Amino acid sequence: MPYPNNTTGSSLPFGYSTSGAVDKPYVSNGNSSLITSTSLLDQRDIYKQLVDTQDDAEWLDFLWLAGKKETTSMPIYYSMYNDKLYNLLDLTGATVSGSGTTTLTITFANTTAGNASYNFILNRDLIKTTNGNVGQVSLKGASARQITVTSVDGSNLTAVAGNRLSAFSNAQPEGSDAPEQRRWLVNKLTNQTQIFRNTMRITDVQNMSKIELEFQGKPYILPYENIQSLQKHRGDISLALWLGQASSATFQGTASVNYPAVQGYATQTTRGMDSYITSYGINGTTGTSGVFTLPDLTNIEAQLIAARSPMEYMIAGSNATVATISDFLKNLPSSGATTTTVSGTAYQNGVQSGRINIDGREVDLEVEKFKHGGFTFNLKAFKVLSNQDVMAYTGSSVITSAYFMPMGKVKTVGGGMADYFRYRYQPQPTPGLGSAETAEVMTGALAPTPTNQEMSLTTTWTSNIGLEVFAPNRFAKIQVNGF
Repeated sequence: MPYPNNTTGSSLPFGYSTSGAVDKPYVSNGNSSLITSTSLLDQRDIYKQLVDTQDDAEWLDFLWLAGKKETTSMPIYYSMYNDKLYNLLDLTGATVSGSGTTTLTITFANTTAGNASYNFILNRDLIKTTNGNVGQVSLKGASARQITVTSVDGSNLTAVAGNRLSAFSNAQPEGSDAPEQRRWLVNKLTNQTQIFRNTMRITDVQNMSKIELEFQGKPYILPYENIQSLQKHRGDISLALWLGQASSATFQGTASVNYPAVQGYATQTTRGMDSYITSYGINGTTGTSGVFTLPDLTNIEAQLIAARSPMEYMIAGSNATVATISDFLKNLPSSGATTTTVSGTAYQNGVQSGRINIDGREVDLEVEKFKHGGFTFNLKAFKVLSNQDVMAYTGSSVITSAYFMPMGKVKTVGGGMADYFRYRYQPQPTPGLGSAETAEVMTGALAPTPTNQEMSLTTTWTSNIGLEVFAPNRFAKIQVNGF
């Protein structure tokens, strides 16, 4: 339904004049049409020009621009990952006899770690001992949690309580029977989508507060409240994908008596990036609050290597956190192409600013890129993580932490690849447009297709979206400031 540009009168909003079509030549009188918010969203440049002062949807924008999204047919989804193939044998609290001889007898402690080590090891497994010599498990189970390890070449074996030994392989005799079965676990991560809904309602008088613009060569008008409301909707999604925590209630269950519900239906929420890393990833702090040092970096790298992580990461954080790391980097002498002068001495600096390349897509985000210890790091400040109105709650560590997130893809069994992190969405039915990530429904007499005689326009946006993270043990959260 066209909305004519026929503003008249002496008191008009937003600088309108009685000759709106004259002082804005791209708007032809009587030919301006209403542009829907979801159509506007597809044109990022125009959207940014109109409004984006807070940029609370920045995290969602990043995921969308990087192509890190995937549809889901179910509101609850699982990712399965394989058990560790190798484990160090933990001798904490163990009883060890025979150290310095050709035969070791090890009785593991009756603890979680001790039982896990005993259950993992099998007869004829090969073990590297602390003096570098190799023994083979010749007997398991002579008594509770006990194994006997015999040298393979007659050399002495050494180990004491508290050591960690490597069970690196196995060797079988000629004509041997089938070895014992090692039982593997299948680990499962779960997350769920969350229904986001926001509504904007304006009357015929409020509808006069419009923005005029040219969109794809045609004139359109858009109520200002439409832009603000849609920005809030997208900001809600963006922040939930960072701060959210998975609810115990799901759409498959019934509503809690503590929450209002429609027909007893439950409300479920999604797990955000902070919850994923806090629960399953690497967590720590720098040696000194407010300072980032080379030992801090090497310590993080050691933990990432131990998790067999990829070699390219994005370090995301608030502006203050990223500034702390950036100051450290800019003071490092290196073999880069730029020169930094510190106390009168000129150093070559290897930190470069530019675009970030994600899975073959060059995303226009200002980043600082540096290399160290075989890793490539892309340092990126997200303004949304600096939002004092959201992130500065009591007890918050989000605004003071650096998040290490692997780039590229993780391998799946059988040769496939999947993004380390992405958002999942259930397509929403949109009247007349099929389905979309965000459904926009307009009702009222001022809607493009009037639905009743009430002189108002009510717009409702609905999205069903959740975050998905694979291999969260390769993600890290390091608190840099304020601890």
